[in-house]
Order: sequence, then C-alpha cells, then structure tokens
Amino acid sequence: MKTEQTKEDRKKKWDNFWYYYKYHVLIGIFALFCIIIFAKDMLGKVSYDYNIAFLGDYSLVEEDRIKMEEWFTKNGEDLNEDGEIHVQISDYFIPSEEEKGYDPQMVMAGQTKFTADVQSGMSMIYFVSKKSYEKFKDMDLFPDEESQLMEVKNCKGFEETGNPITLQDMYITMRLLPEVADDEDGKREQQYYEESEKLLKKFIGE
Repeated sequence: MKTEQTKEDRKKKWDNFWYYYKYHVLIGIFALFCIIIFAKDMLGKVSYDYNIAFLGDYSLVEEDRIKMEEWFTKNGEDLNEDGEIHVQISDYFIPSEEEKGYDPQMVMAGQTKFTADVQSGMSMIYFVSKKSYEKFKDMDLFPDEESQLMEVKNCKGFEETGNPITLQDMYITMRLLPEVADDEDGKREQQYYEESEKLLKKFIGE
C-alpha cells in the first residue's frame, strides 16, 4: 500500500513539475542541442594557413584544385602553428551575362565571396586569367604592369603537378597589399603577405 502511494506521489510530483516547467525543459534541450552542434562545427573547422584565389574565365576543375592544394600544402609553412599545414584554393568564377554559365544568383554569390576576400586580405596569391586581370586591375588589386604576372605554364609547380589543363592559360601573381595598420593585426597581415610571397617564389621556381 505504501509503495503504491509512493509511486502515485512521484507521478503527481512529475506531472506537476512537467506542467509548470515543460517549456523550460524543452528550451534547455534545444539550447544544449545547438551548443553541441556549434561545438562540433568549431572542432571540425579547418584553420587554413594559406588561402589562394582562382579568378578565371571558367571554373577550376576539382581534380586540378586538389593537385594544386596538395602542392602548396607540401611546400608551405605552418603559419598558425597548429601542427598542420592547410591550403584552400577559392574559385571565383564570375561570368558576364553574355558568357556561358551565367546565373544571376551564382554570380551574386561569387561576387560577394570575392569582395569579402579582397577586403579581408584572405588571399595574397592569385591565379588570374588575362581577361580577369583587365577586369579587376582598376580595383588596385593587381600590379599595373602585365609583365609582373607570371605564366603558370612556365612555373616549376605547374610542371610538378602534372601540367593541370585548367591552369595552363592562367597567370599567377601576388595581389597588391594596401597600407597595413600599425598594430598586431597589421603585423600579422604583413607577415602573411611575406610568407605567401615566399610560397609563390617556390611555385615559380625562383
């Protein structure tokens, strides 16, 4: 009899608790779920030592992108000192309306990502087509003289990666570095530029 009353009392207490606090519990569970997902994403997020931009008249073939990322990873430095070297090549194919593959939404997304890259200084090394060079030169992004661009097909790294076809008509260059701030962020940006320049010289074969 006592056991039955105890069970009944527990049930009443639980029902009472659930009646008054069920929304608190559900919100708490949802918040915990969000925290777990966020933590998982952060732990799995790759911190790249180098970001390299591909600004061509067509998209970079995935196989060629992988080959290039592997080469730059092998020849790069662990800039963020996390014990690993990671390199990402971002493809910014932004066709004009008359060009094949034009999609307004895709173009808008590409322009947004490209603009964010330029403003943040994420990429210092650029693979660039002649057409894209002319298109974006007025942004003070690239050197004024076309002679300062190096043909990728004449570079050591191009040969060592098996002459990937989607890069054979491209050029490679450093972007122009705007004046950096005289603080820690500015020093890091300057250092990143210098390390990227060293990596570019390795690719060229200097």
